[in-house]
Amino acid sequence: VMPVVGSPPWTPEEDERLRALALSATSVAVMAEQMKRSEAAVRNRAYRLKIVVTKSRLLRLKAKGK
Repeated sequence: VMPVVGSPPWTPEEDERLRALALSATSVAVMAEQMKRSEAAVRNRAYRLKIVVTKSRLLRLKAKGK
């Protein structure tokens, strides 16, 4: 599968940074901002690397209040 045109491939250093941010329970939104990637890109990469990321606070609030 080819990466989306215009998005650089993930480096091993970015993968390690993603792991570290996930371990510190950083939100996907903050990870994306810090890594200059979209939230979808961060979630997809985490999924591929089997890294568990925290759910966004907004989703929890919506689910709670419905």
